Amino acid sequence: MPKNAEYIPTPQEQAALDYHRRHLAGRTYLQNPDGSLTTFYGAIVGPDDGMYRLIPTYWGGARREVPEAMEFAMRSGIDFPSYKSLGRAEAAERALHDIMAEDTRKYQERKAAARK
Repeated sequence: MPKNAEYIPTPQEQAALDYHRRHLAGRTYLQNPDGSLTTFYGAIVGPDDGMYRLIPTYWGGARREVPEAMEFAMRSGIDFPSYKSLGRAEAAERALHDIMAEDTRKYQERKAAARK
């Protein structure tokens, strides 16, 4: 997997990144006790149809258990990423997590600078 600066997300992965970014932009993230923000909190589920899916477990302002998160994901109409192998799903999850962490870091820096 390429470094994140070179990583080109698939359309499904872009949908996951958009989900995360909407929570940042709308300030609908979860502020954790350690100061970090939750916007996605991914889980890999499957292989129901031979595919492993990466879905958020963060819905409606709270982290959800996987069965409930799966229901939210299905009802959302968002085409979250799916992969033919668990290894590929895990690699993509790491890459997307790194991108989301960098987005969040930049968001928090902008927010802190605006308070000055």
